[in-house]
Amino acid sequence: MRHTLPSWIERPLAAMRPPGPRARNAAAHSPPDGPLLWIWDSTGAGSGAALVARRVIARLPDLQIALTPTSDPPDDAGLPPDALCLPAPEDRPASVKLVLDAWRPEMILLLGNVLPAALITEAARRDIPIALADAQFDTGVAALSGDKITALLGRLSRIYLRDGDSRRALERRIPAERIEVSEGALVEPAEPLTCSEVERASMADAIGARPVWLATSVPGEELRAVLNAHSYAMRHAHRLLLLLAPDRDQDGPALAQQLSDEGWSVTRRSLEGEPQATTEIFVADDAQEYGLWYRLAPLSYMGGTLSGLGHAPRAPLEAAALGSAVLHGPHLGRHRAQYLRLEVAHACRGIRTEDDFPDAMADLIAPDRAAHLAHNAWLVSSGGAGAVETVAGGIAALLEARLTKGSR
Repeated sequence: MRHTLPSWIERPLAAMRPPGPRARNAAAHSPPDGPLLWIWDSTGAGSGAALVARRVIARLPDLQIALTPTSDPPDDAGLPPDALCLPAPEDRPASVKLVLDAWRPEMILLLGNVLPAALITEAARRDIPIALADAQFDTGVAALSGDKITALLGRLSRIYLRDGDSRRALERRIPAERIEVSEGALVEPAEPLTCSEVERASMADAIGARPVWLATSVPGEELRAVLNAHSYAMRHAHRLLLLLAPDRDQDGPALAQQLSDEGWSVTRRSLEGEPQATTEIFVADDAQEYGLWYRLAPLSYMGGTLSGLGHAPRAPLEAAALGSAVLHGPHLGRHRAQYLRLEVAHACRGIRTEDDFPDAMADLIAPDRAAHLAHNAWLVSSGGAGAVETVAGGIAALLEARLTKGSR
């Protein structure tokens, strides 16, 4: 039987623990010469930290960067030259003190919803300014007790939040002048997929006022689930049209023939070109035209996410950037980070099983439901550049003021 100590004994003992191996490893690396910005990144993405670091250094060329991600950083993090990138030290007093003694940062920037209590407490004791960015108050920070979160947030010099709801929640706890809404995640928005405006106008004219949805890169293992959802949704939306993109373009002819044999009214992009008035399923067998499909469909199911067996699953931010609401299954694959960003912003809808698909479809083909998701998704996909500039500008200003004060 395992015996545990009472919490009132465990807490003091944890504070007495010596520096851990990650802290000793970090402290063994002397930072580059010059003022240092220490970025503690709990987002798991890495790209946001790199974007902010590059923007701040553009304003302060002599600044040095140390990044400690709480998970493994991506290989293509894109950090400035000479930046240190080491695992985050253990968040306990001895570990934090060891690294602060070795690095002596001018400022600390926390990214994400995690508040490392020992780091914040010790940095505040040393009068090192700390900022928090890329955070949403209701997605992790709120898990802390009220008194603890208020104490930790009260030690921060500046807080940059993703949305107004988070700001309204925090304003009840700390002075409003320390809070700013950066309007989105710290990402570089991708260029939206393009399409021919002539083709778009022609297709839109052919579709007319019919409701339409898109199923992207659908593998054979998911075809039956997509068709069942379409059949069910057609009971709720008269003349509903499905744009069905196969997982491989070369499967288009066989797919169209199979659907026709099952009694569906089918046309194919590579054959007929446009849907007819009686078309129930339009086989969109040209992966080079996703920019067109997303613009035509207010709702997109991201194929491969229900079974996890897709050959070439599409990225959800492709759809989001072009105003198409995102529906997905439980297998997020290599685009997991994008889906999580959308979920945090209430900008997509997830289903767990094939049985959930029909009801989700029937719900989301309502124009107001799809429009709400699409609007939130568009904010996620397009707001990144402005958020980066807001955070980087604020951090640079705080550092400039501190460095100017120190040089007097």
